[in-house]
Amino acid sequence: MKRAIFKLEGYYSECTNGEKELVKYLLNNPRKAIEKDIHSLAKTCFCSGATVVRVAKKIGFKGYKELKTAIYNDIIIDENLLKDNNSSKEKPSTQEQISKDLCDNHIKSIENVLNLLDFSVVEAVVKLLIDCKHVNLFGIGASYLVAKDMQMKLERINKNTSLYEDIHMQIIRSNNIEKNDISIIVSYSGQTNEILKIANNIKEKGGIIISILKYGSTKLNQMTDYPLYLPSVESDIRISASSSRISQLTIIDILFNSYYSRLENSKIDQIIHTKELLEKDKSESYS
Repeated sequence: MKRAIFKLEGYYSECTNGEKELVKYLLNNPRKAIEKDIHSLAKTCFCSGATVVRVAKKIGFKGYKELKTAIYNDIIIDENLLKDNNSSKEKPSTQEQISKDLCDNHIKSIENVLNLLDFSVVEAVVKLLIDCKHVNLFGIGASYLVAKDMQMKLERINKNTSLYEDIHMQIIRSNNIEKNDISIIVSYSGQTNEILKIANNIKEKGGIIISILKYGSTKLNQMTDYPLYLPSVESDIRISASSSRISQLTIIDILFNSYYSRLENSKIDQIIHTKELLEKDKSESYS
């Protein structure tokens, strides 16, 4: 699914003076915009119908009709996420309700991961993972644990990775990135100072950033080459990263399984051999 709002936000700084009023209107009034035909929209924004089509094509759509559909999908997703957030504001009173609410939130998180997923981005990321020799992984706190899960999966198929628990070592590693190196950054908020410093270092070195981050306009999103979005279902004050962790792990699993489906037999044999080694080590430890 193509994300129209983010594409428009990214294009705003590049658009010509003749396009600026149109892009601004689409961003500020998305629902009003999709109710207009191309001629009414052009008149409202003091531009031509050709300008509308040109902007749509520049951000990856076939024309205004496809752009309208994508904006509508963005509106529906935003409304559903807001509804999910508002429905979980009341504090549950019983153990049964606590358990039910938690499971419901996890289910909603996984469903919304699918709603937010841009399959063309997933395809591009999988191709990058297949072609690269090394993957740099970054994450803090609960996001570090998700990055660690990705590292364990990749290492089992002989894909070299780097991931440091110490944030200072992560920053140092980001400063040693070379041009076109692949980095996966896991960050729910996309706003953490250390993560932004890491992303900035990678961009300055010419590295490629794949981010797993919350759906919304964030500083990390602006520096990301391939964003994979998480639903915003956590409350503002989080005791623990619960639903966001489930969402992050779901994306990790999607990436890995998509990668696995394209592996050659030799790589699959590597996974089987690694599994046998781990099972042998486990049985010996209990003997």
